[in-house]
Amino acid sequence: MKTLLIALLSALLSTVAMAQQQGKYFFVKSGHIEYTLGGNTTGTKSVWFDNYGMLMYTLTESTTTVKILGMKSTTSTKELEIRKGNTIWKADLLQKTGTKMTIEAQTEVGEKLTKGKTDAQLHELERKTLTDMGAEIEGYETFLGKNCLKFKWGTTKFLQYKGIPLKSDVSTLGVSYTETATGFDTNISVPAAKFEIPANVKFEDMGEMMNMPTNETN
Repeated sequence: MKTLLIALLSALLSTVAMAQQQGKYFFVKSGHIEYTLGGNTTGTKSVWFDNYGMLMYTLTESTTTVKILGMKSTTSTKELEIRKGNTIWKADLLQKTGTKMTIEAQTEVGEKLTKGKTDAQLHELERKTLTDMGAEIEGYETFLGKNCLKFKWGTTKFLQYKGIPLKSDVSTLGVSYTETATGFDTNISVPAAKFEIPANVKFEDMGEMMNMPTNETN
């Protein structure tokens, strides 16, 4: 069930990000965000990024509890994702295994969509991408001192600042999953070591991710 919720959340955010993939994945050059996880999954998530998100480090440590037919199941995870340009490494730090994947086609599409655009034009592209997917823009809300875009996709609610999700609330089939930023620093110096691939993890090369159709906007 946790996998379903995270898949729903990732599907929306990754599609929005795909429309921003090269010129500016985010509209902020660098930053560090700390999140708390709530609902059926509790824990923390730490994100560091540079070069407008083309370098990204995401460490998630969580425990998920699900009750089905009176039986309770608890699972603990420690997962690391590192993105360097058009390559993504995902590691299970408990099992010491992971995958490596390239997203070259998506990066090329994103570059065509964003290259040469101002922040205002990128913001309009962000809004159009969301509404084209069926999301409903509800306006803006101040969160952590930032003027965030507020939108929902079905029963899922989001607050997003310059392409960066700061708060999300996913609820489906009686199970909930929330991510809430508790700290957000922007335009900082990020140590290069943050984006080093762990040497003690065995990665399986998955090749290139299949290209997903994207509507280009001139």
